[in-house]
Amino acid sequence: MPNITQQIPDFLGGVSTQPDDSKLPNQVSEIINGYPDPTFGLIKRPGFSWKANLGSSTTYATGHWFYYRVSSTEAYVGVIKDQEIKLWNTDGTAATMSGNTGQAYLDGDHNDFHVISREDQIIVINKTVATAMSSTNTTGSYSGNEVNSIANLPAADTSSGSIYRVINTSAAQDDFYVQSNGSTWNEIVKPGISQGLDFSKMPHKLVRNSENNFTFSTITYTNRTVGDDTTNPPPSFISKKITYGFFANNRLGFLAGDAVILGQPAKGDNFFNFFVNSAQTQTDADPIDLQCGSLKPVTLTAAIPVSQGVVLFSQQQQFMLFSDTSILTPTQAVIKSIANYEVDPTVAPTETGTNIVFINKTTDYCRVFGMQTQGQGASPLFVDLGKTVTQYIPQSVSAMFSDTQNSFIGLYGQSSNKVYFYRSYTEGNQNLMRAWYSWEMPGNVQFFATDTDTMIAVVKGDQQMTLLTSKLNALPTSTTTVSGNPSFDFMVAPTSKTYDVATKTTKLFVPFELLPNLTPVCVQDATSGSTQSGLFLTPTTSSTGGNHFILSGKDYSSLNWKVGYKLNFSVDLPRLYYRNGDFVDYTAYLTIARMNFSVGLSGEVEFKVTANNEPEKSTAGIIFNTGYSPLDQVPIEDRNTFTVPINQRNISYSLRVFSDTPYIVSLNSAMWEGNYATKYYRRA
Repeated sequence: MPNITQQIPDFLGGVSTQPDDSKLPNQVSEIINGYPDPTFGLIKRPGFSWKANLGSSTTYATGHWFYYRVSSTEAYVGVIKDQEIKLWNTDGTAATMSGNTGQAYLDGDHNDFHVISREDQIIVINKTVATAMSSTNTTGSYSGNEVNSIANLPAADTSSGSIYRVINTSAAQDDFYVQSNGSTWNEIVKPGISQGLDFSKMPHKLVRNSENNFTFSTITYTNRTVGDDTTNPPPSFISKKITYGFFANNRLGFLAGDAVILGQPAKGDNFFNFFVNSAQTQTDADPIDLQCGSLKPVTLTAAIPVSQGVVLFSQQQQFMLFSDTSILTPTQAVIKSIANYEVDPTVAPTETGTNIVFINKTTDYCRVFGMQTQGQGASPLFVDLGKTVTQYIPQSVSAMFSDTQNSFIGLYGQSSNKVYFYRSYTEGNQNLMRAWYSWEMPGNVQFFATDTDTMIAVVKGDQQMTLLTSKLNALPTSTTTVSGNPSFDFMVAPTSKTYDVATKTTKLFVPFELLPNLTPVCVQDATSGSTQSGLFLTPTTSSTGGNHFILSGKDYSSLNWKVGYKLNFSVDLPRLYYRNGDFVDYTAYLTIARMNFSVGLSGEVEFKVTANNEPEKSTAGIIFNTGYSPLDQVPIEDRNTFTVPINQRNISYSLRVFSDTPYIVSLNSAMWEGNYATKYYRRA
């Protein structure tokens, strides 16, 4: 058997659930708590820092969570539940709220709300509330005065206060009403009809008054000022439930049934006029109110503004709202059907910069698709993003988010601690990375969002809801210290430290609940000035309760610590096969002697080999600096290699890369060595 060597160029191909012989050379069977990056390689994800306890695990268990960004230094996480809305700054500070309790409009749970924001206004839509016109009628008295044209009106100075109906033709569509002010005739609304919208049944607003200070209230929508129910009719969302809101062309848009309705262009911060300015003439500033033409019933569920217009989603059909001039006006806006994909109505699509991503669900798993829009009204291009990970994403996912700067999407469900990611990277027309992977969070994920390089999560533990944040760009940059985010979760400084001389134990008190299914960790903070900066210890917890970690042996109370819970980074490698270009020899007799891993910025990592019917063998891959000692330096090295002995047939073992320490791990590439022999047959 000839000796052979082949290379795995990188680990940026992500997870594939295809058979191992169909995987690309850089794809793996599973990635937990990894982050594929073209610069650093496949790295361990950064840890999440503790920011605040938001309440008991049951308080907001069915609440609707949302994110509101003011600036790079001010952002909030909010929740709507039980006729109340609450906000916390991402530093953990609870915002001062007024008008936010006992609101009937806020009655609902997770799937009942949609939230959008613009500048200092957050618009809250309750998808279960049917809209209505106001029960208050317009004022004035119309006595039946009519003329055939404006020219036949009496002199205004002799008819002060009089109201006339100008009939024009036999069609009611060109009738309008005028009233004299003593000098001129002005167009008015017909007396005795509904003045406008019922504010209590329309979307409400949350207004930012100042940092950490908000007021929730109804919105004062602009009433009708001209016409009647024929010439200035109620918007087509009346008597329907508004299911989605969006901003496009400086207009506020709502979806209701098969209709899309956009109000007048904003004047200042007033987006809330859904009536025309004149019953006589149509203007470009009038509202846009259109229905989707389709042979089958349509209920619009989402809208994504793009450069070509607005993509509208229903469960079985997609449309484009656009105009030939790219400016949406009542006379130029049209809706065209552009696709017929199944789309899950409960998980809103998300925009990634160049693509719109949406999902549909089978009975067992989710399928993920990307849509790239083309010219105005043209059919978009579609790609099955989850083609290589069939059955990887469970049917239970209930939310999706995107990060345009870092080019990834994420999916999660509130009953699980897993977040599933898809990340891509292109340079020009060349796609350099398409990778699926997953993170295990320290609790069931109630909410997850990204803002540039900041990640925000709300997790549900046994007793508490907890706000956590992390930084994607806070990676270790030194070969001797842990800077940025060490790789562990719930990271926070202890609230207090005590030492018991009698038992020789140090208690580090923590502000969060103890989580029995996670392993605690204590890391010396670099700000302590200690030569032990980055040294970590695994504490115990008390069986009698109490929110503290215990370090035994000596007095550790004078040192600065960061405490939290370990996170497990693991990569399951697939079965190896001999490859020659596109040819994969899955019938050959192949023995793998060893694997050589090229490691970038890394601390401590293990390589776990499990042969058939044998116990797991773990090889420690601690990358030491020259002269390393646990008392004076953190084991982090810029670049190194590590050899893992295997000596097994390719079909007779499994290999997992693993790390649960607070140190970063960076996998760059690998090379395997082995013996290869093709199968052959001899003629009788």
